[in-house]
Amino acid sequence: MTIGYAYGILRGNIQQAASHFIYDAGAVGLYLAVLTLPLPPVARARMRPLMPWLLCLAGWPILMFFVPSQDLLVQLVGLRGNIFFLPFLLIGAMMEGSEYRRLARALAILNSVVLMVALAEVVFGVQRFYAAANPVNLTIFRSNDVVYGGEGHYRIPATFVSSAAYATNMLASLPLLIGGLAQENGQSRWRYPLACAIALTVLGVFLSGSRSAFVLLLILAVFGAYLSETRGVPRAVWVGLAAMVAAVVVVTPRTQRFVTLGDTDYVARRIHASINQNFIALALEYPMGNGLGGGGTSLPYFLQGRLTNGVALENEYARIMAEQGIPGLALWLGFIIWLANRRPGRRSNPWHKGKSLARLFCLFSFATAPLGLGMLDAIPSTQMLLMLAGWFAAPELLTSSVRDGERRMWSPTASATAPA
Repeated sequence: MTIGYAYGILRGNIQQAASHFIYDAGAVGLYLAVLTLPLPPVARARMRPLMPWLLCLAGWPILMFFVPSQDLLVQLVGLRGNIFFLPFLLIGAMMEGSEYRRLARALAILNSVVLMVALAEVVFGVQRFYAAANPVNLTIFRSNDVVYGGEGHYRIPATFVSSAAYATNMLASLPLLIGGLAQENGQSRWRYPLACAIALTVLGVFLSGSRSAFVLLLILAVFGAYLSETRGVPRAVWVGLAAMVAAVVVVTPRTQRFVTLGDTDYVARRIHASINQNFIALALEYPMGNGLGGGGTSLPYFLQGRLTNGVALENEYARIMAEQGIPGLALWLGFIIWLANRRPGRRSNPWHKGKSLARLFCLFSFATAPLGLGMLDAIPSTQMLLMLAGWFAAPELLTSSVRDGERRMWSPTASATAPA
């Protein structure tokens, strides 16, 4: 996660081809570390329902890779964009509650650090932190549509590849921060840092200027206030933190881009630009896809000249169909429907609140995927999305005491209600 948080600002200032593989190297290191660990029966039981989906979602693009529809390097990038992060589904299912608790504490620190960078970008300008000459920063320097004082200002990317990535990662961390706070008792020294980190995370979403993120933030806030347990954190602290965030948003025009959601005509045009009749035309023209990498997967600038007959709609499902064909899109839709029918487990589970918010975040992300690109190859939000999906979709363990000692059994569905 630390490498993912730093990836955008590192790549944005290192104009070398190798900078594109900073996060990939970190992910490979994580995969190798997981492979060297002994896999207990408990972890295997959690992964079992997800394994068939992982094999299908990764197996079909691998088969498509052997259809030479694009340049070999373009297809390699396309293969990476379609399958490289899928193992995070299993990692999310394998992790124990204690590991998620440590991760929540780490995210509290990381989110606080990136907010400090975001505030510095507001004060000193985004140009001080990202090299304008680097072609990978084009998205950042084109996003100067935060208008106040008669001129446009850049959206704030903090340390990420774009402002949208900043907002998405902050939202993805909220289920873990809120769920982690519910684990801290009145004597824990982490209860106030976690509460403050939640407020700073929300402030980061406003600074990013992402309107879709604002909508999801409202949804998570409503359900989070209803679901979360805040042991040892007085209500006055929450009121004070909420008032602080509200005051900053009111007095800072840079955080008020969400008010443009009131322009219903613009919102309708924005949605129509992504969800339109070209999707059907694309399906008819490329029923088996235009080759991996040929449908909109983000290509490094030094490979874009190798692309043949590239097609792209600002629609993640259109990208999947354009690269994997209708069968690949059908597999993903089947997986999403399966996920939507998973439940976040028993209410007696200490992490029930966090899992409920994780499920809400994942389903909203899949529902809004037609409005943009990057759901499967964004850094590190794709990692977070898939990890959270594996977390709430994995079956819960039921522990019972028997004469031979304690044994573990796994429930066939994540919605089991049998008592522990």
